[in-house]
This record gives sequence, C-alpha cells and structure tokens, in this order.
Amino acid sequence: MNQTLTINISGIVFHIEVDAYEALKVYLNTIKSYFNNSEEREEIMLDIEARVAEIFAEAQNDKNQVIVMADVNKVIVIMGEPEQYLTDEEEEIPTQKTHRKREDKKLFRDPDDRVLGGVASGLGAYIGLDTVWVRLFFVAAFFMGFGILTYIILWIVMPEAKTTAEKLKMRGEPINIKNIGKAFESEAQKVGEKLQNVDTNKFSSKAGTVLENIVMAIASFFTAVFNIFGKVLGIAFLFVGTFMLVVLLALLFGSTAIFSISNDGVYSMASQDFFNLIFVNQDQFYLASIAVFLLIGVPVIGLIFLSIRMLFKVRSHYSVGLTFVGLLVVGTILAFMVGTRLAVEMSAEEEFEKTEIISPDFNTYVIKTNITEMPGQGVLEDKFTSISIEGDMMYQRFVELSVERSKNDSMMITTNFSSHGKSPKDALNKAKAINYVHQLNDSILFFPDYLATNKEHKIRGQQVEITVYLPLYQSIYLDKSTKELIYDIDNFTNTYDKKMVGRKWVMLEQGLTCLDCNDIEGITSKELEELKALKMVETVIK
Repeated sequence: MNQTLTINISGIVFHIEVDAYEALKVYLNTIKSYFNNSEEREEIMLDIEARVAEIFAEAQNDKNQVIVMADVNKVIVIMGEPEQYLTDEEEEIPTQKTHRKREDKKLFRDPDDRVLGGVASGLGAYIGLDTVWVRLFFVAAFFMGFGILTYIILWIVMPEAKTTAEKLKMRGEPINIKNIGKAFESEAQKVGEKLQNVDTNKFSSKAGTVLENIVMAIASFFTAVFNIFGKVLGIAFLFVGTFMLVVLLALLFGSTAIFSISNDGVYSMASQDFFNLIFVNQDQFYLASIAVFLLIGVPVIGLIFLSIRMLFKVRSHYSVGLTFVGLLVVGTILAFMVGTRLAVEMSAEEEFEKTEIISPDFNTYVIKTNITEMPGQGVLEDKFTSISIEGDMMYQRFVELSVERSKNDSMMITTNFSSHGKSPKDALNKAKAINYVHQLNDSILFFPDYLATNKEHKIRGQQVEITVYLPLYQSIYLDKSTKELIYDIDNFTNTYDKKMVGRKWVMLEQGLTCLDCNDIEGITSKELEELKALKMVETVIK
C-alpha cells in the first residue's frame, strides 16, 4: 500500500498518495506562475483549487477514499495544461472544427449584468436568450399583474453566481484554466468601463440600488417565512408520520388498535381476530400484513425521513429513493398475490329464499328490531357495520328490510340468504349456514338487525334481505329502532328511509302512503275507512 498524506483543498479534506500529491503540487505551482503578473492571481487560484476539489470529490466513493495518480491526471485533462492558456489563441485555426463537450448549465443570478438582482440576465444565460428579451418579458408580465411575484420567487430560489466557477456553470462553459483566466480578464475590463462611466450611470445606479434594496428586503422576508413554514411543516410531517407508523404497527401486529374516533363512538378493531375472519390460513395473513406495511408503512417512513431532512437539512443518497421504490414494488406484488387468492375465495355467489305467509289479523303490524348490542366481543364496529365473535360464532350486522305490495290478499315475509364462496356449492353452503330468525308476537314483528354464522365460514359477504309484502289497505308502524334496518323502501311521497320511522304507513293503489301524518302528504284514517268501504261495495257488486 502506497504512503498517503492528508491535504486540505478549498476547505475539503482529502487523503492522497504521495506521488499523486507531488504531481498535483507541481501542476498548481505551474499554473500560479503563469498568473504572476495578474492582479487577480489569488482569486484565480482559489477558483481553480475549488474546481480541483470538486473533481476529486466526484471521484470518491465507498470503495475509493484515497486520491491516486489517475485522479490527478483526470484533473489535468479536464482543467487543461497551464501552457494552453497562453498559446490557445495562437493555435486556433478558423477552418478547423473542434468538438468540445459543453458543461451542463446551471441556473444562477448574474451579478455582473444586473439591474435589480440579476434574475433576467441569469435566465437569459441559462436559456441562451438575449437579456433584453427576458427583461421585456418581465416588464410585460408586470403590467399583466404577475410579474413582481414571479420575479421575487425566482430571486428567492435562484442562487447568485458568486465565484468564477459558478459564472462559468451559468453559461455552460467548461471550468478549466483557460476559461477561468479569461473570465477574470473580462471582469477586470468591465470594472474599468464602469469606472469610466461612473458619472453617466450615477443616477441609474442609485435608482437601481434603491429598487434592489426593496426587492432584497421583500425576498429576505419571504425567505424567512418559507424557512419558518418549512420547519413547521417538518414538525407536522414528523408528528403525523410517527403517529401513523405506530397505528399501522399496532393494527398489523398488536392485539387491539384504535382506527378512528367519531361522534358515534370509537371505531375499534382487534386486528388478529379480524384478519383471521378473512384469510384462509396464517400464511395469507402474514403475506397480507407485509404487503400492507410495505404499501402504507414505506410512504409513512418516507414522510418521516422527509421531515427530518426539512428540520435538520440532512442530505440523502439516491439509493434511499431506489430502496423505497423497490419496497413498494415488492408490496404491490404481495398485495396482488393475496388479493388474487381472496378473489378466488369469493368468486361465486349463491342465494336461497324462505317465504312465510301471515294472516292479516291486525289492522296495523308494528315492525321492530333489537336495541341492544350484538352478542360477543366486537371486532369491527362503526356506524354502519359491525362484526363480533363469541365462541365459535360470528355475528354480522348485514341485514336489510324493505316493504312492497303483495300480489294477492295475503301478507308475506320473504327472507333471502346470500353469500360468496370459491365455488357455487361453497357459496350456497355458506348461505345455508346463516342463522337468522324473525319473530311474530301478536301484532309485533321483530326482526334482529344481525345474522349469525360459524367462524369457520369466514367473512364472505353474507347478507340477509327481508321483504315484507303488504296486501291492499294493510298498514304497518315502523318503530324508531328500525332506522338502520330499513333500506330503500319505495313509497308514494319518496320519503327518505330515516324519516319513515316513527310513523304509520298503509299500502294503497299508488303505493305505500303515510297514514295520519301532518308533515307528509298522505291519507287520514277516516279516508282509509271510506276507501275500504268503497272497495267492499265494489266486491259485493262483482
């Protein structure tokens, strides 16, 4: 292993082999000797050393932390031999075409050709357009109402080209000895011209300085606001991301996790119990957990990482982004695998129906449901759905009730049981396994708002749909407890389901009609009796 030294170039520390250091030292001293007669020698050398440090930094990686002779040779190739600065003009042949790779341009404000902040001249250099046209654009934009704000924003986001190397990058010129030297000569010439025209430009310079100070003050204000806003946003991202990550981990791997809180109460989920009611086996559960964590957890971790960058100005390597993308791809593949398997498990749907005929012994039947909670321990609870388990039984609140007109004089109740499964036979077996029974006690019809089935049948979209068929002039009373049970009941006045509860309804020729309602168009009991009497007379005549 060759002997190494530690050197400092432009504020950056490098480890360099001795022979490479000697070659670099000779190279820099030779360059310095060519600029002995220049007043800007120190500034030129600082820019050259900054460019050398930049090239060395680009050459370093995890495997190569020491500057070797090949790196010094690369610097000489990029920067050029010192002799080229003096002999370049003599060696140029007008008819000879040279192919020189241009550097990528970078957007800077040009302080040497500025009226206010050098935004227009910097944009002109970047897009290769004369500065006059860019300034005319901003003048036109000013009269259109968006020029000032646009200029201030650009002033804030565009850094000023302070060094010669940055000015060369702004124009897309290679950063080598020749161009650095010419740039300093050009700047010296411009300074001389400004000194000659100092009296002529005195007034315009003062005006420009005043405007520049105003814009600088505005830019400084917005910069401070943006910095504060960035810190606040970073803290918010950190808090939200951490909270979401904790909730996600508790949901996937904890015993119980709070999902959300609303005015209707706490929506809670015992994750392990709930997922066991969906997936066929533990392997599916683990794959689904990993997929959910990758698809949701990785973006959340990215949010936390972004907040840390915003708060502490931490720089990230491009490999971090590639890692995030790779994990998301893996999560997508796993989710597709699990989703495909679940789709197969629920690919078929079957149903069967039970019908019960009821003798209309009462003028009005009262339809009620339970007002107590389902049996067992809640697994998934919110305003619209509920699932609970007790022993080997699973209870689901997927029951709907509707009312229609009977095709004869009989009152009927049909109960439709449906379920999904991996095959028609499997789906039918799951539908037949649903346990649901309504009760008739005198004039009271009691319909539970939940169904029961064995846990081994899993959650496969089991549902019970009840339809009460009313003969003509038969009335019912919808108890207030049925507010969440009834579903899309067709009626004469198109009254919403939740407004139908707590009222009497009678089946007429035009449909279900409100009986003795003050705030809904309907029919009175007296009018109903008259209709019944008229119907009886018509029947006798026939």
